[in-house]
Amino acid sequence: MAGLYANRVLSGSFAEIWIDGNRIAEASGIQMTVKMQRSDVQIGMDVDSKITGWKGEGQLRLRQVFSRFFDIVEGAREGRDIRVTITTALKDPDSMNGEEERYSVDNVALDSLPLVNYAAGKVNEQVVPFRFLPSELKQLSAINLTEVA
Repeated sequence: MAGLYANRVLSGSFAEIWIDGNRIAEASGIQMTVKMQRSDVQIGMDVDSKITGWKGEGQLRLRQVFSRFFDIVEGAREGRDIRVTITTALKDPDSMNGEEERYSVDNVALDSLPLVNYAAGKVNEQVVPFRFLPSELKQLSAINLTEVA
């Protein structure tokens, strides 16, 4: 593919993450995946598959700067399942046409909360796994495919 240069490859260094509208400055990464649930379908001797469902899951990585998410633990103690909204933006200055990639998902359930995780001589980092309904995921903006000269 002539004309595609390395500076166009997006860098997560320019990503931003918000939870319930609050910027999470100490975030070091996020991953969100939609997994297809498939069932086998046999047609003659061939076995193919059909999508019968889907689920969303991911994980948020944080360098510990603040105490976060204990309100969710307290809510669970009271029998409440507190959900959050996660919004992400990847704004690499070298992206094609200066565009950014932005997603938002409501109704996110945090699966486990690593509240205490210390080790001498190491920077504290927390990994927070979560799940979401793929039907709640919205792409707010995209970096569109354009012809590369």
